[in-house]
Amino acid sequence: MASSVDETFSPRRIALLGGYVMIPPHGNTLVDRFLSPERSEELRDEFDSYPEIQLDQNLYYDFLNISSGAYSPLTGFLSQNDFLKVVNDMTLEGGEPWTLPIVLDVTAQKANEMSPGDRVGITGPNGERLGLLDVDEIYRYNGEEAARKIFGTDDPDHPGVETFLEKDPFFVGGDIKAFDDADGMNADHFLKPIESRVLFNQKGWDTVVGFQTRNVPHRAHEYLQKSALEQTDGLFIQPKIGEKKAGDYANEAILSAYETLVEGYYPENAIVLAMFSSRMWYAGPREAVFDSIVRKNYGCTHFIIGRDHAGVGEYYSDFASQEIFDRVGTVGITPLYYHYAFFCRRCDGVVSEKICPHDASEHVEPSGTKLRAMLGDGELPSEKLMRPEVAEDILQMDDVFVSN
Repeated sequence: MASSVDETFSPRRIALLGGYVMIPPHGNTLVDRFLSPERSEELRDEFDSYPEIQLDQNLYYDFLNISSGAYSPLTGFLSQNDFLKVVNDMTLEGGEPWTLPIVLDVTAQKANEMSPGDRVGITGPNGERLGLLDVDEIYRYNGEEAARKIFGTDDPDHPGVETFLEKDPFFVGGDIKAFDDADGMNADHFLKPIESRVLFNQKGWDTVVGFQTRNVPHRAHEYLQKSALEQTDGLFIQPKIGEKKAGDYANEAILSAYETLVEGYYPENAIVLAMFSSRMWYAGPREAVFDSIVRKNYGCTHFIIGRDHAGVGEYYSDFASQEIFDRVGTVGITPLYYHYAFFCRRCDGVVSEKICPHDASEHVEPSGTKLRAMLGDGELPSEKLMRPEVAEDILQMDDVFVSN
């Protein structure tokens, strides 16, 4: 879906699009599907005349990310040709690299209520009116086959596969229009891509490295981020705030821990911390490419990819999320690959395997599993693993982890 600027979209937003000279967004156009207040009011008056589709929380996030341009060049939910190209070839029909299918699933009953060419109203998880979708196509799909290609497995124990196989049997493709007040990104710590780009420009950053995370920060994360910052003008940290599996860190814990770390250990003029609302796919390599594309849309020129990015269990090899970039073609953002980082007793600091000559017996590995267990038991981790202020902040919380 190529983007085109509709005359009903906000002139202020359109004017801002020319206000930066940074890395171009994916597909070369930063999408903005939010309508002007005047046009929003006109279309709200028509809303009751259309059939409705209610979005769950994950689809609500997708709707907002399409509307804001985080998913540029998408202007709506994927139609069948784009869906098949993404699943089979990791590109959109126009040839742009794209690795995860952004689709709108509906029941058979709902599919029978609409036809290509129809307009439908879109409501959010609480019934709030978000905007409209112009139906381009309604189609069935093979969930098991798609899951095998997206996740590398159709094992229902894989959390991403489980979620994908629970989708309703039909997908609806088509462009969206978002009402001006359907904007869930105006809360503290949220930035739209146009806002992050303007902010980076105001800071004078020509190069920006992005880091996306679903975990609280430990010392190895800090090492990777600061190593990348040595090569760029600024660091953009985006914790992923959305649906996760049981046992993952709660959104509030991640954000609060990063606020504490940034305040105490990072130069203020070189860091931007902002949330990103999206579910975890647990798609490993494909999710690494997708995450890099989203950071590109936010204005990042570089993206940190560590060991087992977006992985889960033993489904992906440690560096599959780095190796995939050799297969997907030019994404348009520079990936920065990092391997193992750890605290070395002999070096007396956090180092990587590339610069540390000492035996593994000297290393204190930042095991995520062990850190979860320690924090879950109320135990303060060693300063070699986590900054004490960060650990203390986490331990003060009632709900550190996502429950069942």
